[in-house]
Amino acid sequence: MFDLLFEAGGMIVMPAWIALAAAPWLGNAKPAIRIATGFVIPAVLALAYVLLVAVYRADAGGGYGSLDEVGTLLRHPGMLTAGWYHYLAFDLFVGTWLARQADRDGISPVVMIPCHALTFLFGPAGLLAYAALYAVRPVRTLVRELERRHRPLARFGLALFAAFAVALVAEMLDSRTLGGVGVWVKPMKFMASVGLYAWTAAWLLGELPSGRRRSPLAKGIAGVIIVAGAAEIAYITFQGALGQPSHFNYSTAFHAFMYTLMGVGALAITACSLPLAWMIGRYAKHMAPAYRLGAVLGLVLTFAGGAGAGIAISMNGGPTVGAAAGGAVLPLFGWSLTGGDLRVAHFLGVHAQQVLPAVGMLIAMATAAVPGRTLAMAGGGVVARPGVLGLGAVWTVALAYAALIAMAWMQALAGRPLLG
Repeated sequence: MFDLLFEAGGMIVMPAWIALAAAPWLGNAKPAIRIATGFVIPAVLALAYVLLVAVYRADAGGGYGSLDEVGTLLRHPGMLTAGWYHYLAFDLFVGTWLARQADRDGISPVVMIPCHALTFLFGPAGLLAYAALYAVRPVRTLVRELERRHRPLARFGLALFAAFAVALVAEMLDSRTLGGVGVWVKPMKFMASVGLYAWTAAWLLGELPSGRRRSPLAKGIAGVIIVAGAAEIAYITFQGALGQPSHFNYSTAFHAFMYTLMGVGALAITACSLPLAWMIGRYAKHMAPAYRLGAVLGLVLTFAGGAGAGIAISMNGGPTVGAAAGGAVLPLFGWSLTGGDLRVAHFLGVHAQQVLPAVGMLIAMATAAVPGRTLAMAGGGVVARPGVLGLGAVWTVALAYAALIAMAWMQALAGRPLLG
């Protein structure tokens, strides 16, 4: 009987949680759904809880005075089932309250999906996740600004970061490993990387005049990023869920074809940085010169370094050179500490599109704050406009960054690890 009650509780709340997460897109049904998930269903579960406690509390023994007493209490199947209904009722009630708070606080329903998942699975963890979302207001402001600049790319990136949170929960629950790391680690890395790429493209496309932002070329750039990115993430996640590798998997003709297709998709995504760089350089005339130059150079380096290193990894048959199998790796990044690793150069190249525009923006802000039209150089008598100095500074940083990518590349090919 208790097993049946346990299963019945799960069968009641699972559709309720799905409906609660989907309610923002269900129009007039949303109020009724929230009444059901925030009052009716928790009340039914609470009634079942009260009845179970009333019937089995006396027979269970134990109490609430110590951990041992609580353990004794919950060893009785009737009280354990009551505890299960207690958990289900309060978590669903809290989840509905969080959904209402999200509406008041202007938090995207897409972002609330992982919060609901955490609340259902881990109770207070979902409440903590919502508190973190509420506290990080600059991120919410950033998301709104990205949506203003380019809504499809902003929403795509947001969906990937939401998927990242779900994959993080899966990684916590799933003990399987692949190549010495959790099966969900690679999907999480690609979700974060492609999500950040989409947000960067959304930001930079937003610097274009509105007419150019709606041009076929701009729409094509966004379309390639979304379609190729979604396909790549879907396959990597599918393979991770199966506990199988997505990269360098030639076990069947299908897997070999999909790996090749992923390579084409990844190259197409990074290649989008070139036409975007051209559009920024030609049409984004309102941008400060240093900021515009940083954006253009960063996008070009993303293609040269990111795509170039990616091709080198594929031609090498893997990211490492001379690394011991199963050797030590750098935490979080997974880069080899026993041999060369081409992923270092790939990482630096891919993120040039964030680093150099940010540097250009900071330099533009600094030079704009300099009073006067010219600056006297240290030797005296030589003057230069702040804007010219700003452009020179951006070129200097860009060349140094390109040299850093080249050094990381050569170090990897020589079989030397990043550290040591």
